Amino acid sequence: MISFDKFYRIFQNTLQDLYTEPKEIESIFFLLTTHILKCDKTTILLRLSRKEKINFFTYEKLIKKLWELKKNRPIQYVIGQAYFWGMKFIVNEKVFIPRPETEELVYWILQDHKNCNYPVQVFDIGTGSGCISITLKKKKPEISHIHAIDFDQKALDIAHKNAKLHNVKISLKNIDILKNEIPSNMNKNFVHIIVSNPPYVKLSEKKLLHPNIVQYEPYQALFVPDEDPLIFYKKISFWIQKRLTGIIYVYFEINQFIYSDIIDLLKKRGFLNIEIRKDFQGFFRMVRAVYSANEK
Repeated sequence: MISFDKFYRIFQNTLQDLYTEPKEIESIFFLLTTHILKCDKTTILLRLSRKEKINFFTYEKLIKKLWELKKNRPIQYVIGQAYFWGMKFIVNEKVFIPRPETEELVYWILQDHKNCNYPVQVFDIGTGSGCISITLKKKKPEISHIHAIDFDQKALDIAHKNAKLHNVKISLKNIDILKNEIPSNMNKNFVHIIVSNPPYVKLSEKKLLHPNIVQYEPYQALFVPDEDPLIFYKKISFWIQKRLTGIIYVYFEINQFIYSDIIDLLKKRGFLNIEIRKDFQGFFRMVRAVYSANEK
């Protein structure tokens, strides 16, 4: 039988050509081992320090997963889960892996509406795993309705599993917003919040991404054509103008390289109080705007 410390060295040596930062390999190691052994990080650290042996059955499982990692598959897909706001979410290659930057967007929404005394309705456009919708409902259960929208039914199936996992009720809608409008029967209640983390990486920027993102994460959740990188922001803002009434708060995650174009688009379409924020890495990553619409 092999010891934990020896397996750790094998793990590091196997992945060092894929991940240049030792801390990243260490983080992946703990995500994998705590998942397979169903324990916490402290337990793994103790087993490492004591040079405890790994039983053959567990070692086989670890080596199998390590082989998947060697093929550049993201750890979240290898173990079938990712964490968002400290909560576990089921993920696979049909959904984009939740990111810390999106956690910041959710925090912004919660801070803006923490003292609201009005009925809140949310449209989460491009919901993927459902992490935004579910987190908003968990952290702010008084939200009246959350409509989680995605063009891919398989992504919505994952969102449904996550909603059940966290015991929250959200309305899942299979709609391709580039081809179809969100039905008018979804607009009867007063809409307060539109949130979207749409595809926004230009195809010409593909080379800037980590290879495992390009290789494994859903293409249609990532990329937009170079000739029309604002395609989703245009469609959503047009829908807001045409179909919604009242005061509407809009929150977008954005491409850092075209943030000024997004601001210009929102200004031209009559959005007010536009604010842009940087993410924890210092990149312009999210924008909030307000739209006041009269009865259609």
